[in-house]
Amino acid sequence: MHELSGLLVNVLDVVDVGACFPYRVAYHPSCHSLRMLRVGDAPVRLLRAVRGLDLVDLPDAAECCGFGGTFAIKNAATSAAMCADKVAAVLGTGAQVLCSADNSCLMHVGGALSRQRAGVTTRHLAEILASTP
Repeated sequence: MHELSGLLVNVLDVVDVGACFPYRVAYHPSCHSLRMLRVGDAPVRLLRAVRGLDLVDLPDAAECCGFGGTFAIKNAATSAAMCADKVAAVLGTGAQVLCSADNSCLMHVGGALSRQRAGVTTRHLAEILASTP
């Protein structure tokens, strides 16, 4: 079994999938992708090859968004504070879209962005890679 970006980049040796996504995008690597799956820079390499996509650096990108399974339930205040930090980092980039390969992170941070009416949407990496003109 392979994670999507690892399969494309490291197994199939594909970086450009022919996608087009003309937006300013910040990428959030999930804790799981960093610490357990060790996908490395594969998602970023794929995003850099997407036509029209302006990939911006997310400050403290490797910091957890605060969701982490039951962590968000057992430590709600801490989880909310961690999410607020991630949201502030995203907003500081001027990104229109926050991308991740983890639906939990997207749900957690995306919910906070939505409640703030921040105007930043979330997209899974696969959605962006499937985008065409």
